[in-house]
Amino acid sequence: MLIKLTQDIKCGPETCSAGEEFEAVLILPRSTTVEFVTESGRKVRAFNYEYTKVEVEA
Repeated sequence: MLIKLTQDIKCGPETCSAGEEFEAVLILPRSTTVEFVTESGRKVRAFNYEYTKVEVEA
């Protein structure tokens, strides 16, 4: 799923900024927490209040 961050997330030494889009996967089937990989290869988790789901037009 494609997500867009709604707030900045501190990812170790780097920061993932609000407005950035990432390809993410749900942690668990019923969870709203997602995990995505930054350009540097770091795995980051975002909670449901930190992102919105981007609808992809076909």
